Amino acid sequence: MDFGRVEESLLDEIDFKLAAEPLFNKQSLKGKPVKKPEIYLGCAKWGRKEWIGKIYPKGTKEKDFLEQYVHHYNSIELNATHYKIYSPADIRKWGEKADGQNFKFCPKIPQSISHYSTLVNADVQTTAFLEGVMAFGEHLGPIFLQVSDKYSPNRKDNLYKYRTPYRRIFPFISK
Repeated sequence: MDFGRVEESLLDEIDFKLAAEPLFNKQSLKGKPVKKPEIYLGCAKWGRKEWIGKIYPKGTKEKDFLEQYVHHYNSIELNATHYKIYSPADIRKWGEKADGQNFKFCPKIPQSISHYSTLVNADVQTTAFLEGVMAFGEHLGPIFLQVSDKYSPNRKDNLYKYRTPYRRIFPFISK
């Protein structure tokens, strides 16, 4: 199957309806309903060579993948930040590719924080990460914290202690 393509003969078999809203949502989601919700659609990375000639025009160079990506999607789960802490200058360059677009970069907290430090004594790294991603400005979307598959409920206190100081510094971190 080509990315995003379904055999025409299968289209009638696909149920495109949304699932019914769970009853507990009314209790959980208090407040005024959003009149015009925004839906963001994207992938985990833009550097897919197999998209040349399918999503990206033929002849697109790797250095231009992001520039092409922002014309097809309006968000990206930014896996690159899971493996490295990028400087504000690097992040700004990516953000500039989305200028003029309603586009959100959704970075992952680096695994050096989420997996290797288990969220303990990660203040310096977290501050560097947050200073970097703040350079996205209006293009900064939700920040993902993906913990290791070995991260058990026994470590929940690490998670609670980890987020507390950053809520005061960065008000976009939820309670």
